[in-house]
Amino acid sequence: MIVALPLLTSFLSGLLCGTLGYYVDKLRIATLSFSVAHAALAGAAVGMILGMDMTLTAALTAVGFASVMGTLSLKVGEAKELISMSFFSFFNALALFMIYLSNTTVLATSSVAAILWGSVLAITPFKISVLASTLLLFILYVILYKHRLDSLLFDRKLAEAEGINVHAHAFTILLFVSVAIALTLKLTGGFLVFSLLYNPVMTSIQISRKAHVQQLLSPTLGAIAATIGLLTSYAIDLPVGACIAVTSSIILLVSAIARAIFNYALAKKAISYS
Repeated sequence: MIVALPLLTSFLSGLLCGTLGYYVDKLRIATLSFSVAHAALAGAAVGMILGMDMTLTAALTAVGFASVMGTLSLKVGEAKELISMSFFSFFNALALFMIYLSNTTVLATSSVAAILWGSVLAITPFKISVLASTLLLFILYVILYKHRLDSLLFDRKLAEAEGINVHAHAFTILLFVSVAIALTLKLTGGFLVFSLLYNPVMTSIQISRKAHVQQLLSPTLGAIAATIGLLTSYAIDLPVGACIAVTSSIILLVSAIARAIFNYALAKKAISYS
């Protein structure tokens, strides 16, 4: 039971973040998602200081920030990237400031460890059920709006011309990202949570250029990286978040090297036939 809960959490976290990561990449909201991750980190740090549930404060801060940016993006256009990175700096500073204000007793507890590099001690059956529910809700959302989302991912401007509310769908996905980050933060740590959003989809792009294959590979690779990372952390007694991030990075690096070798072989074969 002690190992089962973290394993299930890792699998679900990787699956959820990998699924969302595909849409984050295709909708080009990676910068916003990156800032949302640090908003969650700051929220968790504030929750630690106030003695509140850090997952709750992380979720409230992340969702609140995503809502603000979703509203602003309609008015500021391309400037949203710069505004988002400005908020990133603020949230990063706020998180570090909250940790600095903690007394030495707090710094010695698992609370700060969970914020910085994750901890399996924070995993509970209730939080797993919320994680699973979020995953199921997102899958249901994708199924219900599959045609509109496919049009949006294929050509954003064409989707707008067809009358699809592009902003509403991008905003909805960003809200799902906010919740996913807040739920996953305790496992990976605030500074590493985005590795499960970005690395799996980047790996899927190296493996295949077909969108539907990437859509399946991204969550699969996310679940594999998170699970292997957790088992590695148990085996060598290192922070679970760092192990997950390194595992997903190694998988990405191997796939990139394999892709480069494959492209080189194809190019060489083409030259030989010419």
